Amino acid sequence: MKWIFAVTTGAVLALSSADTIGLHGSGTTNPSKCLWMLASQLMDRTKVPTHVTYRAVGSSTGQKEFLGVNNTGVNAYVPHNDFGAGDIPISTSSYNAFTDNGGEMVHLPFVLGAISIFHNIPNIESGPQGLNLTACNLAKIFKREITVWDDDEILENNPNLQDALPYDDFPITVSRRVHGSSSTSSVTKYLGVACPAEWPQSLVGKTIDWPADTEKCEGSGGMTSCLKEIDGAIGYIDSGHGHSQNLKEIELQNLDGNYLSSKEAAAFGGIGAAAGDVPSSADMDFGSVDLLNKPGPYTWPIVAMSYVYVRKDLSFMEPESQTLLIAFLKTLYEPKAIEQCGQFGFVKAPTNVRRVALSGIDMLQADGPTWTVEEDTAPGAGQGDFVISHKRRSYGEYALSSTVGDIADVMAKITELEAAMAEAGTSSSIAKSTSDARQYTEGDAARLNAALGLGAISFVLWAITIIYILFRKVCGA
Repeated sequence: MKWIFAVTTGAVLALSSADTIGLHGSGTTNPSKCLWMLASQLMDRTKVPTHVTYRAVGSSTGQKEFLGVNNTGVNAYVPHNDFGAGDIPISTSSYNAFTDNGGEMVHLPFVLGAISIFHNIPNIESGPQGLNLTACNLAKIFKREITVWDDDEILENNPNLQDALPYDDFPITVSRRVHGSSSTSSVTKYLGVACPAEWPQSLVGKTIDWPADTEKCEGSGGMTSCLKEIDGAIGYIDSGHGHSQNLKEIELQNLDGNYLSSKEAAAFGGIGAAAGDVPSSADMDFGSVDLLNKPGPYTWPIVAMSYVYVRKDLSFMEPESQTLLIAFLKTLYEPKAIEQCGQFGFVKAPTNVRRVALSGIDMLQADGPTWTVEEDTAPGAGQGDFVISHKRRSYGEYALSSTVGDIADVMAKITELEAAMAEAGTSSSIAKSTSDARQYTEGDAARLNAALGLGAISFVLWAITIIYILFRKVCGA
């Protein structure tokens, strides 16, 4: 008999592969933390061993693995995953090809999130006094028609920018995703809608032909690195990820003509406000659904709706996995469960969308044991094999949740140190400048030594934080 090791938040368990109920999805990176968290909680709360995984590989890959379009012959349209996920719907052409080959599927929208534009201009921070850009400004920047930050078109809405820049003709570096991504799709589609005169339809899609001098960034992590490491960079990423990494967001003009950040939009309900009509049934074509450039004083103009893609006929999975998938999908529409994803910058699907999705789950054809949720603590009610109990938790989950406040304090200290490092002169703009060349002085050496010292302290604090978390999880404190 083969054995596998499944790591839960509480312990390492040796499990028989024959007795473990598996469930495996793949797709978008944007709400991946949300899906990982809910999957981990599900595993902690089942009595029988379950192993739920999700590969954050991008919407394009998630769709291809779900549809099985790369397979041929008798394996054509055989899926590579149990469910897919993406921040864009399956295109009309792909949906029609799938259904023409006998497939049936549902789109299950579960969260909405903002895609934001972030920059790394020295001396310019986020907020109303930061950087204001229009859709047409962005279009010209991304096409490389505007290549310096003190271009007259940018200064028109940013009169104080000129004096804040390190030097004249300060260059713009456009950071963009390497592989096909939903973020690229949303941003390019937005530009095509909001500024069609500058952004043609030939430049709309998950992958486009970018100018040769743009910076290639792989995944959300790669985009974060590009934006942090290159002075003068501009790029796009889901707002929750960008804010968690302390990236600097632009103020983007919305359809009503107001400049705002995604944070401000979210505070006034401007993310959910972008959700318009969706098809009346989850098994219909969602290819025309978009949440871009919608009206409203606080509506954010680049909003993506995250979907789970599921085949109606689940017979390609083991019976227990079929019904485990249905149980997992239902947690995406439990308010207490999905509202936890707010910490990652997402809002739950509005009522009309939620209603369509729940009806879609009811369409799924599964043949396996029914999973139930323990509603109370009546003796024996939560001890069935296929019962999901909120009273059943791992100690690791408890310990981690109880140390969140302490960790936040440590992180705040680290943020203060990183700010001090920036003030100590770690910016690379002077070194990169060809128009501001000068001699290396004793003052430079002093600032460099201070930055290195603060960097070492920051590294040590990160190490202490990691050790602290592991200690609390394993031993308690």
